[in-house]
Amino acid sequence: MTVEHLPSLLRLLADPITPHTSLELWERITAFGWDECVSCLMQELETGEPDVKRLVMGVLWQELEHLGSERVQPFVTLILPLLGDSDRLVRMAAVQAVRDLRLEESLPQLHRIVCEDERPLAAEALVALMELDDDLLDDLIKTVREKLDCQN
Repeated sequence: MTVEHLPSLLRLLADPITPHTSLELWERITAFGWDECVSCLMQELETGEPDVKRLVMGVLWQELEHLGSERVQPFVTLILPLLGDSDRLVRMAAVQAVRDLRLEESLPQLHRIVCEDERPLAAEALVALMELDDDLLDDLIKTVREKLDCQN
């Protein structure tokens, strides 16, 4: 297997994605050489099918978990627009990515998701907002405490 086979491998492994798929692919990419695979991963994140985009974000999460955020940083400009992707699962993966990467520049898009998107995705975006915006977290805690006190 060579780096040239990576786009085909991404498409094959993306349908269906299992819990171990992104780890297995991350290990293969690490063996190929991360730097050699970056351009392919970026291309797929930008133009790939929704399942492939989610798989690439899973690979990025594996990289983040195992080796930190340094080699994931070039992908930030591609992840942020995915918060508005037409596919709900891609948006969900993007919310999780900005949360894990602690991307404060995602706050306006997360606000939009909380206000406009379906409830499960809005809930994920709210959790990300609580982790990224201390002022909002303080306001939410105050509001919830007030509401709970009123019910006693």
